Amino acid sequence: MSRSLSGIGIGREAATGQVLRFTRDPRVEETRTSSLGVDQEIAALRSAIAQAGDDVRAQVEGSDPDTAAILDALLMVIEDDELITMATPHLERGLDAASALFGALDDLNALMGDDEDFQSRVGDLRGIARSISTHLRGLDATTTIPHTGEWVVVAEDLTPLDTAQFTNSVVGVVTELGGPTSHTAIICRARNIPAVVSVTGAMELPDGEWVLVDPAGHRVVEGADLSVATVPISFIPTLDEPLVTVRANIGSLADAQAAADTLARGIGLFRTEVLYLDRQSQPTMTEQASELAEVFRVAPAGTIIVRTIDAGSDKPVAFLPGKSEENPALGVRGFRLGRAHPEFQEDQLLAIKAAIDATGRHVQVMAPMISTVEEATEFREMAKKAGLPEVGIMVETPAIVPMIPDLAGIVDFVSIGSNDLSQYLFAADRQHPAMGGLVDPWQPGLLRTIDTIVQHAAPAVIPVGVCGEAGSDPLLAIVLAGLGVSSVSAAPSAVAAVRDALSSLTKAQAQDIARAVVAETSANRARDVATDALASVSQ
Repeated sequence: MSRSLSGIGIGREAATGQVLRFTRDPRVEETRTSSLGVDQEIAALRSAIAQAGDDVRAQVEGSDPDTAAILDALLMVIEDDELITMATPHLERGLDAASALFGALDDLNALMGDDEDFQSRVGDLRGIARSISTHLRGLDATTTIPHTGEWVVVAEDLTPLDTAQFTNSVVGVVTELGGPTSHTAIICRARNIPAVVSVTGAMELPDGEWVLVDPAGHRVVEGADLSVATVPISFIPTLDEPLVTVRANIGSLADAQAAADTLARGIGLFRTEVLYLDRQSQPTMTEQASELAEVFRVAPAGTIIVRTIDAGSDKPVAFLPGKSEENPALGVRGFRLGRAHPEFQEDQLLAIKAAIDATGRHVQVMAPMISTVEEATEFREMAKKAGLPEVGIMVETPAIVPMIPDLAGIVDFVSIGSNDLSQYLFAADRQHPAMGGLVDPWQPGLLRTIDTIVQHAAPAVIPVGVCGEAGSDPLLAIVLAGLGVSSVSAAPSAVAAVRDALSSLTKAQAQDIARAVVAETSANRARDVATDALASVSQ
């Protein structure tokens, strides 16, 4: 009998392929001493960093916008002289350049204490550090992905540098760690690669073995073929239009072009920070307006919701420097960063207005990481001053949820960032490889919070949208519609499936399913109840 390993499925369609394990050569990170002087080791380290930087940038050019933005941000840290300064004491103790680099990253990790968000960023940095070490030690320790065949990449976890190497031969992904909002899950969802994450025992799968990646069944099956794959729920549209508006999430011109090829009714989340992550100097207002207008022109017809810069934490911007923070995820990020740099915030808002004037598009603007009514009021005044008439906020912090009734007359809409709201609700970094179960968007705690948001917003006549990863799950989108949200926003690759799902049943049926789901007390039960309920509706 074929062995089956359970996890959290990402995507709908199953795939079969041969196992290709991403393993780490222990020589890359082993501690070594050096007989060379400190100056020689520093020179070697600088040279290897430059070489690895060139390699990473070459991979960035062919990767998706999300991965490219993350890698650009990581390179800023790796190439900062401060890291060499931190490595120097280790060199002075007689370690070689590679060992000193890993020592510096360990020190950086220790400085952050128990901040899991930053620890996961250090994990991503170690991925680039391993590349630097292979240059220094003359090793060929990378896993090469063939350009032909059908391969299922299996790993403990994958860094942005790992996923940037994916070729078209990668038909599936399996990881021991991670969750539905991890980097791996987001990239697989965006690229339509079936995946199962948080799979205990995944690394025991032998190289070359054929496996079935069955995301609809939340499992990986050894030696099985597609005939035993779980059949995903088939959504047969019966309505002319979906129950709620379906928009697309974008972060770049390429994303906007991809969204324009779908039936998305506008943009539910334009992540503007992606435009700035690789810039060393602050763009002028005119430069920003030009870039924004280019995106506006190609975006699909409908409302465009622009989020002001959401940098800081895992997305630093070189021209908006900040002080070192013990807990970046709870520090100066999102709207707080705009407050710290008011001249940039003003320029960005004026640029959005100029782009609207240049294109004639209907655009709304919203601020991320709003925690108080005072912050919402302050942002509204800033936006109105720039000539922007329709203003909203992201609901990402638990603190703003009970204050939503007080936002009447202050905001024109709210948009739930389910990824960040989840991590702050559960005190669990959504990128941390061991936190996958807690940040599952099917967690009843999150769904009941969304229900509360909708109930608070209704008397205030504030429309509620959802623009996190939750909106890309067709089944979960039905639950969200049943709870009363007015729009969902999905990755361009998921728009068609989400529209079909939301066009396949009545509002009353969606409400019944939502009520049954929020009554559950575990993510797995909530998902199963929704699946069973929809199956009975389809009969």
